[in-house]
Amino acid sequence: MLDTKRGALLLCSAVSASLMIGGMTPANADSADGVGSSDNVGELISIPAGESTAATYERVTHRAAEINARTTADKKCTGVWKHSVANVDWDRTPAGTVRWSFKLTARARANLGVAVTVTMPNAWVNNHAINPPYGPHSKVSTYDFHGSMNKYNRKGSNTKYTIKTKDKITFFWLIKSNSNPRAGATRYITCAVPPKGSS
Repeated sequence: MLDTKRGALLLCSAVSASLMIGGMTPANADSADGVGSSDNVGELISIPAGESTAATYERVTHRAAEINARTTADKKCTGVWKHSVANVDWDRTPAGTVRWSFKLTARARANLGVAVTVTMPNAWVNNHAINPPYGPHSKVSTYDFHGSMNKYNRKGSNTKYTIKTKDKITFFWLIKSNSNPRAGATRYITCAVPPKGSS
């Protein structure tokens, strides 16, 4: 019995190692750049053949909600947050608007192709789901998918809120290849809104 368990463990280890060496990211990986860095997450994903856009959104949205719920905003939304999927450069204007620059890496572009569609299916402020501050953009994969947010609405509410210093924000981006319907990527960041004028 013990030899069977050892054999199964060795087989699992060998398969995991071969996947990592081959450049594939396991479906449950939190971060391609660092284990346990749940505030700076992303992965290349394979979209099952024939899966509808709605089904893809539901699957990845569930994961995004889990990440938001378990992650604290220990770092400020400032500077460049590097990741093997996309680098996100943050700042906050003196007037209080949080801005970001979202650029896919060469590795992601090689997997996704020349043109992609970037969406933000979900976003949260202080653990409240909000209407995402970024609409779908279909562009060349080298494009700077930039955006900004100052005021927002919680989902299901018409009340306008203004972001404040130390608010926890979680943004979730979904990237889909325009040429390969099975190629995609996800990117999640949780951070704290910095003081006005931070970069």
